[in-house]
Amino acid sequence: MTAAPLSAKETLRLAKLYDYGILDTLSETTYDDITALAAHICQTPTALVSLVDINRQWFKSRVGTEVQETPRSMAFCAYTIKGKEIMLVEDTHQDPTFRDNPLVTGPPYIRFYAGAPLITPDGYALGSLCVLDYQPHHLTPEQLQALQVLSHQVIAQIELSYQRHQLKLSNQQLEQRVKERTASLSSSLYRLLRAQTQLLKREAASRHNALHDPLTSLPNRSYFLQRLQQSIQLTQRQPSHRYAVLFVDLDDFKPINDTLGHSVGDQLLVHIAGRIKQMLRQSDLVARIGGDEFAVLLDDIPSQEHAVIAVKRLQNHLKTPVLIKEHKISTGASVGITFSDVGYRQPEDALRDADIAMYQAKKQAKQRIRQQLSLQLKTQEHPSPILIHDELPADNQQFAIFDAAMQSTTQAQLTLEAELRQAVIKKQFRLHYQPVFDLESQQLEGFEMLMRWHHPQRGCLDADEFIETAEDIGIVQQMSAHIIERGCEQLAQWRLRPAWANITLHVNLSLMQIRHPPLMVQWQAALKQYKVPASAIHLEISEQVLLSDDPTLTNVLTQLKSAGFKLCVDDFGKGHSSLSRLHQLAVDSIKVDRAFVRELGSQQGLDVAKTIVDFGRSASITVIAEGIETHEQMTTLLALGCQQVQGFWLADVLPATDIDRLAVV
Repeated sequence: MTAAPLSAKETLRLAKLYDYGILDTLSETTYDDITALAAHICQTPTALVSLVDINRQWFKSRVGTEVQETPRSMAFCAYTIKGKEIMLVEDTHQDPTFRDNPLVTGPPYIRFYAGAPLITPDGYALGSLCVLDYQPHHLTPEQLQALQVLSHQVIAQIELSYQRHQLKLSNQQLEQRVKERTASLSSSLYRLLRAQTQLLKREAASRHNALHDPLTSLPNRSYFLQRLQQSIQLTQRQPSHRYAVLFVDLDDFKPINDTLGHSVGDQLLVHIAGRIKQMLRQSDLVARIGGDEFAVLLDDIPSQEHAVIAVKRLQNHLKTPVLIKEHKISTGASVGITFSDVGYRQPEDALRDADIAMYQAKKQAKQRIRQQLSLQLKTQEHPSPILIHDELPADNQQFAIFDAAMQSTTQAQLTLEAELRQAVIKKQFRLHYQPVFDLESQQLEGFEMLMRWHHPQRGCLDADEFIETAEDIGIVQQMSAHIIERGCEQLAQWRLRPAWANITLHVNLSLMQIRHPPLMVQWQAALKQYKVPASAIHLEISEQVLLSDDPTLTNVLTQLKSAGFKLCVDDFGKGHSSLSRLHQLAVDSIKVDRAFVRELGSQQGLDVAKTIVDFGRSASITVIAEGIETHEQMTTLLALGCQQVQGFWLADVLPATDIDRLAVV
């Protein structure tokens, strides 16, 4: 079954639940009496007061079961809290939402459910008062009304307990202040005045600290939301009053922290905070809301264009390098914008939508960068030490204005990211292999290893459908560790066969994977564990990696070559490969891009392929043609002198279990 979708106000709902302080408390007679009465009235064996936490539902009171809690993913009550009325499931076996629920298909085999949401006075559903049966059941209108009334009694009891607790705390605080004041009265007038002055200073400092960021001294999220609420209320009274909310997220801040240390990172944040504040009017507000994220309130603006101009000026201003501890650092920012025209009533909603727009801006910028890199690798020279952000062209401003469509798009992306994280935990990734053949001898040379995501709903997904997202959220390193270990394990098993004793494994490496420090350690550990020589591994890199003058990349590739790994340049011919870099890195093989293979029927395509093959032979570099789909392509490549081939005409991309049924060319 699919877990109940989360509300847009789930964070606020959970905060309200935690504020009541009722979770994981002892049983109370008042609640137990209510559940017992609910079970009696509804004629069911089981009744529960269920509170829906972030990952579980916990039972404050229970009749007819000893279970204290269950996972939220199985919880009927997780659906109940989505509405205001009683949720009724008379027969779970007939309900498409719940018929596959583990609590239905397995113990306790629930067949009937009715739940009344426990709604606080300010509209948040904490959980439900529910009754269960283990056979189909029906409730009369009178029973349903009684269940609703009893749910009101539960929430009233929760409110009463909360108010009692707050009153107790207030009394304690009052008693403490009375004691302190009484002691002060026994002192001299001078000492009394002095103590009062110090108290006022501490209270002022406490109020300031509660509303300000300790690092940058900027207002914090709470302060920002309070001020934004004032602007919202003013706009409601005076529609001519306009405002804009900006969500500002620094680009590539984590590498700065990781490379130069948190001390430099903190100084950069302080400097950025000052820059943003400097760019604003006195009537505007900037706040640090967490990490490298800032929020800006542009109050009483004449038009939306005013906000857009301010964002462009701010982004250009932030890109100016700053010198910190002899490090010249430049960083950009992604900005999301939302306007008062949307008609917000809650400040949290405006800030959320600005965040969504920022996320979209960052995603669009990454797509533009990838498109630019696919055409031409951008290189730039700079003195060391220096960190330079990948700067976009002047006409590619990195901001986005919120619209309703963004919410669903962003939610879909966030869903994919969450599913990817779960996929790593649940090990849903599988390795598939495509054979690589020696063209002249028609013997199996090795396999190219390709990762597939066996998604429980979407089916088998190619890496192209998720690898960019995996890189963006920083889990590609975890995936790499799995790939390396499983690939070496499989290769070791195949090389035990006498006929396959010398086969090789081609493994694709991205820029991010190469930059990952533990890469060499992971490979060495896997090779040692499965007794596979490094020379059996052909690491495929892109021309982007080949052409990069990043000393980190060059150093890693040099280490890999020294350790015995083979280097292969994938999709050769799409870019502008440097012959000197091919020799510098001692590249062992190149893969002719499949686009050239498709054009072998034309004279131009034939000439290009011949040039690549001739170059490879003259440089003692093995030439591999990929994307072979016809016998004619095979014949042509053989005549040109191409050494190795792979493609669907020869063999499909197969899981390891199907390799034994591979048909020999």
